Amino acid sequence: MVETKFPKLRTSVPASEANLWEPELLNESYKESGPRSLWVDYCMNTVTICPETKVRKKDLDFTTAYQLYNDEELWQFMAKEQIDKLEALLQVCDFSFGIEMNNESYADDVVPLLQRMAIPFEDMFLLCGWREQVIDCSDFFKQTLTEAGICYTFNSLAADDLMRRDQLHSEYEYMAENQSSKQWNMDEGYSSRAGGDTYPRRAFGAGRRAGLFVITKVQISDMDYMCGNSFQGFKVHLHSPVQYPRMVNEFFRIPLSQEVSVSVEPLLFDTTANVRRYAPSRRLCYYNHERYLRYFKVYSKYNCDIECLSNYTLKTCGCVPFPLPRTKDDRICGMGKASCADMALSVLEEMDLLHELNKTDNFLEHCNCLPSCNALFYNTEISQAMFDWRKLAENIHLIAGVDDNTELSYLSIYFKVSRFIPIKRSELFGISDFLANCGGVLGLFMGVSILSIVELVYYCTLKPLIARTRSGNDRAETARAVKSTLILPPPEYGLAGDIRIRKASTNKCYPFYTHFAPPVSGQRTVDDREPAATCRDIEPLKPRM
Repeated sequence: MVETKFPKLRTSVPASEANLWEPELLNESYKESGPRSLWVDYCMNTVTICPETKVRKKDLDFTTAYQLYNDEELWQFMAKEQIDKLEALLQVCDFSFGIEMNNESYADDVVPLLQRMAIPFEDMFLLCGWREQVIDCSDFFKQTLTEAGICYTFNSLAADDLMRRDQLHSEYEYMAENQSSKQWNMDEGYSSRAGGDTYPRRAFGAGRRAGLFVITKVQISDMDYMCGNSFQGFKVHLHSPVQYPRMVNEFFRIPLSQEVSVSVEPLLFDTTANVRRYAPSRRLCYYNHERYLRYFKVYSKYNCDIECLSNYTLKTCGCVPFPLPRTKDDRICGMGKASCADMALSVLEEMDLLHELNKTDNFLEHCNCLPSCNALFYNTEISQAMFDWRKLAENIHLIAGVDDNTELSYLSIYFKVSRFIPIKRSELFGISDFLANCGGVLGLFMGVSILSIVELVYYCTLKPLIARTRSGNDRAETARAVKSTLILPPPEYGLAGDIRIRKASTNKCYPFYTHFAPPVSGQRTVDDREPAATCRDIEPLKPRM
């Protein structure tokens, strides 16, 4: 049995068929030891930012192209390149009515088209800061491919550290981050040799001065209200560095001309060393070395769910959506398969619910996506206010490269507290604890102890068996007959050869003596007494009247 408890405070710092490896069996004590007990900080949370404006108007006017494409007479006058761009954007826009516009089953060239149409990096990021220092945004944010299109991620693991390139296709990159994290891993945290400038980047305190801020920008002329369902701005997803981002799961928005302040409180699930000896099915979690994923080097439940969705969609629809990992032999789903891919996701979610309710056998049994034994999540508190940057620009000329055609937004992310309490999984009852509790309960309510139970077992099982064995051995030996003899006294007593037999008398008589008075001179003594009669019948005394 495993319990959840709250140990000491720690310093917060951000941040085909699968094979199951045999778990490592460790004989470790209940108390923490080794490098895990020295892990007092964590990396800064990863932030993935996605713009709602997917393309510049000079490359493609989505609303105009959609109206032409949906017209039965005018669509034939559209250029093929314009149609291809429109069909590619339909896969990343929130505008769901475009699903029925195209019946193509596959779209193998969708990612190159999205990359060519994406908003340039310099037109998206204006200014960045990290720990009160202005930084180059391009050094901290790297391109990442998600279902929302081309996004940019801060502080994620490198692609070589997170994904198995030998199992993936080589048509495009999922992540552009190439900075390795040699001094950090999810199970043990930062090594003792990691400094302040290690990667993933770490924060050393709470508050805005110890966090990250980003000023983003959008050109008003590039805004398209049909693709984004009338919303303009950015989506932001906070996740662990070992997790591949998925914008469809959870995100918050950054509207234009708004300042969004995000206070982050880490939620760390830690597992003590003595729980490792239990099988994953009993402790209900995996360590990284215990669960092999085909496309990811680092195990997390989110990564496992992504791989499960990719496999199930391939099995159901015969293709894989472009942001999901796949092999070189798998095709990319086109708009004609969009409904099938959405249905596959809905079926998996329904299977997950049914599996928890009645443990039905389904595809999720093959996925086997248990939570990680050491996992990091983030609870957020978001505040929002007007960001009237134009008033500031009128008085202080600190912002360059913006004009009346520009809209800015301000995002700041920081930790709420400098120290936090992790949630720890540990062994609730061991063998010794179980025996002690049983003995205490029995001693309290029944007046017995463990030794009494042992004695009871002995008297009920071993002792009758031993007695039966001894009884069988005694019956097996033949008893010798003992002849009865008369025991006589020794010969010197003169009775050895002459045994006299006393004759029985019918009358009971006793000698009767006459007692004389005290002796005087010349008289007989008491010793000279004579019997008054030889035999006299003794009669019972009569009671006095």
